[in-house]
Amino acid sequence: MLDMEIVLEDGVVFPGCGGGSSAVGEVVFTTASSGYPQALSDPSFAGQILVFAFPMIGNYGVDEHLLESERPWVRALVVDSIENGCTLGPEISEWLSGFDIPIVRKVDTRSLIRHIRTKGALQGSVGPAGRGYREERDRRHPVEEVSARSCEVMEGSGPTVVVVDYGLKRGIQRELCSRSCRVVKVPHNSSAEEILSWKPDGVLLGNGPGDPSLLKAEIETARSIIGKVPVGGICLGLQVIALASGASTFKLPFGHRGANHAVLEIDSGRALVTSQNHGYAVDESSLDGTGMEISHKNLGDGSIEGLRDRKRSVIAVQYHPEGSPGPKDGEDFFNDFLSMCGLEAGL
Repeated sequence: MLDMEIVLEDGVVFPGCGGGSSAVGEVVFTTASSGYPQALSDPSFAGQILVFAFPMIGNYGVDEHLLESERPWVRALVVDSIENGCTLGPEISEWLSGFDIPIVRKVDTRSLIRHIRTKGALQGSVGPAGRGYREERDRRHPVEEVSARSCEVMEGSGPTVVVVDYGLKRGIQRELCSRSCRVVKVPHNSSAEEILSWKPDGVLLGNGPGDPSLLKAEIETARSIIGKVPVGGICLGLQVIALASGASTFKLPFGHRGANHAVLEIDSGRALVTSQNHGYAVDESSLDGTGMEISHKNLGDGSIEGLRDRKRSVIAVQYHPEGSPGPKDGEDFFNDFLSMCGLEAGL
């Protein structure tokens, strides 16, 4: 293995070793201790260099039948150690190398993560030692990279739900299909007319990567749909709904990523253990006059984790309700969404 390094935009260097491939992107970390194939294949990580806080990754291989998309989306993986187990599928090193995604191992990930937590989100590059920092050149919004190019229909005997794909995780589709929904997945740039032409019982705006405020066309489409049909949102979908309603968003210091984030459900007073992956949040002070009310809050930093608008039939969560850290704490979202649509799950 070659000497490699992670070079952050502020000039700080973290040494490691690996195969010699290079990558650039935002350096982020996750606190998840398992489910690494699902994290690596989550389209919300597109354009990012992912650091695992958990010291050992790879011990059970890659369970390809349970991935969140057809491929890994991270630019690079940074770990303390790799254990190339293959109990459930190919070794993680083999899997990532097939997509030319570098792994930098033997990194002091604790120090790296503490630096990010102190300085905030940073761009960085990985590559052979001595090359120095390189800047990102691809300025496309990552949603353009990960969204479906055409419509896809998953037939079901129940309600029709159109899901707008900003970088949709397969787990969200599975939850809807398990409730007998007819799921229509449409590209991120679908117009309001195209979405409503499916005569949906409800529209769900899915998760995805990147700065939500830059999705001008998608925000305008959401604005045109809200009030005409029940609308749900997950993660990026919540942010698009908030922006379409007149609120604003901001970048979190270092994001929420992992499977152990505590969230308060305000009406019930219940605490949920949730899975999360986002770097932006809705500004609470911008909600006045939007018709939106807060339904959930993060018990760590107080940021918004859920919104609703009873008059316009809107419900949205910032966390991932299809994730299972609780293991079933978040799944009520899907039942509540279908109930809002005037339907019962499982029809």
